[in-house]
Order: sequence, then structure tokens, then C-alpha cells
Amino acid sequence: MTDNYSWLASASRRRFLQISGSGLAIAAMSLALEPAAEAAGPIKIEMKVVTGKMIGRPGWPQFEPGDFTVPTNSLVEVTVRCYDDGNAQVPGGYNKVSGTVGNTMRLIKGTPKTIAATDGKVVHEIPVKDVAHTFTVNGENFFMNVPMPVSSTVIYQFKAPKPGKYAWQCMAACGTGAGGWAGPMMTDGWMQGFVTVT
Repeated sequence: MTDNYSWLASASRRRFLQISGSGLAIAAMSLALEPAAEAAGPIKIEMKVVTGKMIGRPGWPQFEPGDFTVPTNSLVEVTVRCYDDGNAQVPGGYNKVSGTVGNTMRLIKGTPKTIAATDGKVVHEIPVKDVAHTFTVNGENFFMNVPMPVSSTVIYQFKAPKPGKYAWQCMAACGTGAGGWAGPMMTDGWMQGFVTVT
């Protein structure tokens, strides 16, 4: 009498080991032999920076959306179309990209509706005089700074940190009042907001 050993795949893609012989059949589920799940692509977030004139509130530029939520440890790709054509002063160093994958971003002139994989160029920083806004997160174990030039599109990726609610702030003095730090700079959903990681 010979024993037959064979691998059977079920409809649910689980593999079972069937051991047969002497009229006795034993089935054992083998989870360790499951094929690895294919890696998913990045989570994509689309944002834009609109001018106060575009939304009927002069002097109040706004990031739309101001808040977003992503899962922990996920790779996130953010595309920001900046429609603002005015630059603003930034503190030293905020013209440099940091906290993104490779501390880089892809910079595209203008705000095209469709973007090809070959559009733009990869940069680590932009000239201080060209900064219109920044998307800056300064949280515990999560710092990220992405400068945005006037009338441009930037694309960057980052790895979502541990769960939490992380505040972001534009560091370019683009608001109202003395020094440009009032109005939208102090208002959630305008030039500040939250990245929530679940």
C-alpha cells in the first residue's frame, strides 16, 4: 500500500495538505504556505493651494483639504497644485525638503490637470525667493517640510508614522496682519491643519 501526498488549493486560496492512505484522509490547513500579498501602491492625496481672491476672501490663501487621515506605516503620495502666484518670506531652512522619501519632491511648473510620470524634476530645495507656501509638520518623531513655489505642482511621498494627530503649519508668512502671521496662518483648515494617522 502506498501513501499519496498532494497539495490542493481551495477556492479561497488557502492550501490544504491532504494525506491519504489506508482509507484514512486527514486535512490540515497550512497558513504558512499562503502566497504573500502583493504590495499595494501608495495612498494618494490630492491637495491644492488657492488664493483668497479665488474663494472671495482676499488675503486668505487656503490649503484644500486642510486635514487628511492615513493609516500608520503606509506610503503616502501627496500632489499639491499651488495656484498662488505670490511669494512669501520663510525662516531659514524652510526652502529645503525634509522628512519625505529621499528628502525630495518632484517639481512641475504650472498646475496641469494631468501629470505624466516624466513631468517635472526631482529637487531637494528651491530658492528662498520662490517659496509661496510650505507644508510643515513638526510632531514627535515626525518632521516634514515641503516648500511650494508660486504657480507650481509638487509631488512627494512620505511614510506615515505611528498613530496620532499631527499638526501642520505653513511656515511662509502668507497671511494677514503684521508680518503676515495672522488670519489664515492662525486658522485651522487654512494655512494650518492636521494629519491624522490611524
